[in-house]
Amino acid sequence: MADVIKVLERARSMELEVSTQLEHIERLERIARRAHDSTAYAQQTVEKLARLEKQLNDRIDLMCDAKADALRYISFLTGEERSVIEGYYILAKNWQQLSYDLYMSERRVFMLRKSALEKLLKRYGGDIPRGDGKNAARA
Repeated sequence: MADVIKVLERARSMELEVSTQLEHIERLERIARRAHDSTAYAQQTVEKLARLEKQLNDRIDLMCDAKADALRYISFLTGEERSVIEGYYILAKNWQQLSYDLYMSERRVFMLRKSALEKLLKRYGGDIPRGDGKNAARA
């Protein structure tokens, strides 16, 4: 079975990557709307937009698969723990935004994350991630 932490991190990174690509496409669309003076430049921009939109669609498909995998792992979590894990790994929110959205302190969010990850690791196996992105041996 895949490492649950890697599956969750993959879902988060895909969300962030797709968001970045979407912002880039939106900027190019704004440029294309203003590029009336140069037909060649407008054509290049439109072609680039078409390529990027296809790449984005492919990445969105991969992101959906990654999120579906992650949601299968966290489906047994309930309540606040599930809200924290979904918010961070599925919706790619930062800790400060999560604490604001969930009306709780960042410390409480971190505690819920730790508790949820321990449950996931107990159920599916794996190592507890350290703050530096590496895994620590479980005690």
